Parts: sequence; structure tokens; C-alpha cells
Amino acid sequence: MNTIKKITTKKFLLPLAALLLIFSFGCTRKFKDFNTNPNNATEEMMQYDNLSTGVFFSQMEQNVFPVAQQPAFGDEMYQVVQNLAGDVYSGYMGASNNWFGGSNNTTYNLTPGWYGQAFNRAFLSVMPAWLAIKKKTQGQSSAQHIYALAQIIKVEAMHRTTDMYGPLPYFQFGSGSLTTPYDAQSAIYYSFFTDLDSAINTLSTYVQNFPGLKPLAGYDLIYGGDYVKWIKFANSLKLRLAMRLAYVDPVKAQQYAEAAVNNSYGVFTTNDDNALLKTANGVQIHNPLQIICFNFDDVRMGANMESFLKGYADPRLPLMFNKAVADNNYHGIRNGINITNKALYTTPFSTLNVAPETPIRWMSAAEMYFLKAEGAVRGWNMGGTAQTFYQTGIQTSFDQWGAGSSTNYIADSLSKPATYVDPSIASNNVNAGSSLSTIIIKWKESTDALETKLEKILTQKWIAMYPDGQEAWTEFRRVRYPKVFPVVVNNSAGLINTTTQIRRLPFPQSEYQSNGSGVATGIAVLGGADNGGTKLWWDKKP
Repeated sequence: MNTIKKITTKKFLLPLAALLLIFSFGCTRKFKDFNTNPNNATEEMMQYDNLSTGVFFSQMEQNVFPVAQQPAFGDEMYQVVQNLAGDVYSGYMGASNNWFGGSNNTTYNLTPGWYGQAFNRAFLSVMPAWLAIKKKTQGQSSAQHIYALAQIIKVEAMHRTTDMYGPLPYFQFGSGSLTTPYDAQSAIYYSFFTDLDSAINTLSTYVQNFPGLKPLAGYDLIYGGDYVKWIKFANSLKLRLAMRLAYVDPVKAQQYAEAAVNNSYGVFTTNDDNALLKTANGVQIHNPLQIICFNFDDVRMGANMESFLKGYADPRLPLMFNKAVADNNYHGIRNGINITNKALYTTPFSTLNVAPETPIRWMSAAEMYFLKAEGAVRGWNMGGTAQTFYQTGIQTSFDQWGAGSSTNYIADSLSKPATYVDPSIASNNVNAGSSLSTIIIKWKESTDALETKLEKILTQKWIAMYPDGQEAWTEFRRVRYPKVFPVVVNNSAGLINTTTQIRRLPFPQSEYQSNGSGVATGIAVLGGADNGGTKLWWDKKP
């Protein structure tokens, strides 16, 4: 039984926050409570561990993507933060339920109890843990490597948050003020690069002085405390964020991207580098998509994934999704459709090929190759050619999924995305036209125009990044590729353009109630109304 409606009510939110306090060691019920007393409920826990900051790393890592050791709560939070936002807006997945009579996030009637949860997760779980580490390591030169790692994880978490909302009450978090002003997304982004550079330098010095030491091995769920891998991750994150500036500040974008690639540790190059959140150190990580798909019965393969993977005869298709039991074929659900009967959109459509123990991937080597391919197309020094990076990115993704050789796939100059046919309601079909991509796979260096090359890179990158719909939605907004099917039903009352598609999430209603003057500063630097149609700072492609 699906229980998502529970988290749309104030009555449920308070017990959930209380549980997070118990199980996350240092979370708090309200943002303003922590803002006025940032050490609340942490000192006693500090006494239980020789390394007084270690416990907070697990808390931060479990909230970059909203997961928890208690599936009943972590899965519902993941559903509203990730699945009913980026996962469906990116075209990766389609919702099979019809919450609120079908007028909800999927059809652009943005639900306050849903769209505020990503903000709450960041400021109730990630930032308090980061601040606790900052305060414990402040003024201790021997502990700066610990703070450096906290900075990297903070940037990984908060770039996802600002990429949803835009401005955030970021720099003055924990200042003790009753209200907190919002900072422009541009300022937040540029601070990310400063923080990453400092962390990279600090960790590089540490591993040179203490090779092989892993002081946080007992707490780090991603790399087991391996600082060399974290340096590579920081460089890779820097490259990802650098590319985000391609249309708003191309000079800085190139500068940061080249610095990330040319750092002595470099970016991810093999799947062994991939950042995966998984069960470790006595912490059981349960992949929320498994519950959302099979227990809640609320999500299926997306129509766009069916179109691309079927059209390209992509061998990754059966590794990502399961055949529908109705006809032993693959079928995806189009986003933003009118679902009057949930049964019509469960059995006839493909479930996700995900298990409870499937790790949650933060970042992959394949993504890095596609980022370098885009940089090379733009004329940046990425250390190779766009074609080589593009083809290596495809093979790296094939290797990650266990799909074999990509030789024939890369050489395919005929296959195109397939027309989409909804097996339940024909009016949702997508035939050849403006919303259906016609891009082929094969790279044609001498004849492809810049936009054609960008569409090829971003389309293959989109496939490779599955199932991280948040990052895929962000890249779609930045570059407009791949071509994601527009919604069929638009209940935004004109606030969101159907063709342009949704650009962001509104600020939480709770912020209007407890930090109204702060929200006003956020709207002032947002550059438009606080709704889903306003573009973010980096969303500047003509």
C-alpha cells in the first residue's frame, strides 16, 4: 500500500523529524531551532566516540540522496524529494499513481507537502551535521582533513538543493539569527569551487604526509575513508559544476573544468572510482526505488527511456528494466498524463530492475567522459578529443552495467529513438515530430554541427546517468538535451510552459511561515516569480 499522502500533512512531519533526531544523531525538528542553537542534541553523542566528528559523516552521506535505515520513512522521503521531481521530470521514470485526482507534481500542480521536502532534508540533516563538524574542527590544524571531507560532501548535497530551488539561506546558516537571508545561486556556486579547491589541497597534503591512513574508515559509507578516492571525487564534482556554468560564465567554466581534469589526481577514469552509497560499517542502506516500485507500486519505466533504449536496441535495456508481465515487452509511462485508474499503469508497464541492496550512485566515471567530451567540443583542454571521450563514455557505461562490448552500438548510424506507444491510452502516444528525437549514435566529427554533437553527448550521458533523475533533469534544463516528452496535462494555471517544461521548485511553505523576510530576499535574487516556470541562474542557453 502506498503511504505517500502521510508526508503531505503537518501532523506527520513532526514525528518524522523526531525520528530523524533519534536515528541521525544531531538532526532537529525545525530549521530555526538549529539556527539558534547549532549544538543542540550533539554534545552527549560526542562523548561516545573517540573521533567526535565521525558520526556526522554517516548522517550527511545518508541525506545527499534521501535514504534512511528505516525504509518506511526513507523511501517515502526519497519518493517526494527525488522520484516525484527529478526522476519524472527527466523522463527516466513515469508515475503510475494519480495522487490528488491526478493534479500533482507530475502534471505541474506542484504539491506544497512534496516540493518543500528537498529543502527540509538539506537544512535539517546535511547542514546541521556539517556545522557540527565545522565547530568541532575549528582552530585544530590537525583536524582540517576531517573538515575538508565534510566540505566536499556538503557541496555534493547542496549543489543538488540549489539546482532545485536556486537561492538558498546558505552562508549564514547557524548564525543564530531568527531569520536568515537567502543568497544568490551565483554566489553559492562560486563558493562551491572555493570550497572544493581548499578541500582538494588539504586532502592532497594529508595523503602525502600520511599515505594509506584512513581516519574516517569506520564512518564513511562511500569510500571507506580513502582520501585519494575522495580527491578524485572532488575533482569530478568540480568538473560537473564547471560545466553548469557553460552558458552563464563560459570563461570560468573552462577555467574550472581544465583545472579539475589537469589536477594531479584527476577525475574518475574507471568504474572502480564510482561513488556508491551502500551498506557498510553496520549501517544498512536499502535502495528506496525498490520499495517505491514494488511495494508502493507507484513508479515504472519512463516513456523516454523506452523510446531511446528500444530505438537504439540498447543492450542496457534489460539490465535497467524488467519486461511487463502483460505482454513480455518493455513499456514506459509518459510523464504528466491523466491517470484515472492506477491498474492501467502498473501491470502493463515495466518495473525497474532494482534490488534492496542495489547501491545508490552519486557519480560515475561514464559521466566524466561525457563531461570531457562536451568540454572538448567547446574547445577546452580536456586532454583528448570529443569523439574519444564520447565513445569511451559509452563503453564505460556498458562496463558498469555489464552490457558487453559497445563496438557495434557506437558504429550504428541508422538507429533512432522509437516512437512511443502507450499500451493503455493512445492519446498519450508520441509520434515523429518536435518532441521526438531523431539523433543517431555514431559520431561524425567532420559533418556533425555543434548542436548535433551536443545532443549526441547529452543523450548518451542521460542514458548513462540513470537512475539519478535529479542530475538528468538539471542537465536537460541546462542544455535542452535529450528531448524529453512534454507533459500531456498541464495543471500549472499558466505558470509553467508546456514546451519549455518545469525549471525549478518553489520555496517551501514552511519558509514563508518561519522565515518570510528571508524568502523575500531569495525572490529578489531569483530573477522571477517563485514558481516552477522561473529559470535558475545557470539556465541561460538561448
